[in-house]
Amino acid sequence: MMGPDGPDVSVSIPTTMNTKYRVRRALDSRFTAAWAQLRSQRNLAGWRRNQRTSVHVGRKFPVVLCTWKRLDRLPHTLQQLAAQEIAVQVLIWNNSPERGKVDAAAASAALPVAVHHSSRNIGGFGRFYIAREVAEAGHPSVVFIDDDQDFGPATIGELAGSHRPRSLSGWWAFRFLRDNYGERVPASPGETAHYVGTGGMISDTAVFRSPHLFDCPRRFWFVEDLWLCCVAQQRFGYDLRKSPAQFRFADDGHDLHLSLGQTKWTVLR
Repeated sequence: MMGPDGPDVSVSIPTTMNTKYRVRRALDSRFTAAWAQLRSQRNLAGWRRNQRTSVHVGRKFPVVLCTWKRLDRLPHTLQQLAAQEIAVQVLIWNNSPERGKVDAAAASAALPVAVHHSSRNIGGFGRFYIAREVAEAGHPSVVFIDDDQDFGPATIGELAGSHRPRSLSGWWAFRFLRDNYGERVPASPGETAHYVGTGGMISDTAVFRSPHLFDCPRRFWFVEDLWLCCVAQQRFGYDLRKSPAQFRFADDGHDLHLSLGQTKWTVLR
């Protein structure tokens, strides 16, 4: 076609093509979510929810993380934690069968590190088992981080400094506009939130003593962040807020939201 200034080279995508793309994308998302839920139930078959975790908890400030695929990043994560302005201990729930890599990183770290090797991959929920041991050891609060995060030497201190009893707060904090996981806005530092992700979170440890936390339906086990927020708010009356502490993502394609996004929508509803 010719436009007023020459050939019209714009491309118009037919509405039917857009519709087909949206339908295909929605179907792919639902299939991925269904497969993730089936995988969760398979991984948890016969899992004793009330089991205790044998891990040594020291007196320094506790930071809990979970390892699975990003073992090459673990030494860097431990290096960042060793550089914190407050003295911390690291407690690792390891879901990976490559136990030697995890043990080697822990042994060479410049701070106390304790590792629990899980007999199967139960996802990030394993952190809550360690947090229960942290609570039993008398620590009033615990920090969770993800192994795909970078942060400065003041970060853990900032999380701890802004923490209040009977609350959880973190960097990845949002307010939902309605009962839809996709319709949300970021909370501002200090602002009340409806949802706080476990990566870069500090929580009062009382919630981890509750058996209700470990009653999460198996098909939703791998969206433990939403489940924790639900239990903390509805059963314990916790205050959820955005922390001023700052983290950065080190995206490597292993983020679980790629397979669990639709499941989070279902859990929220």
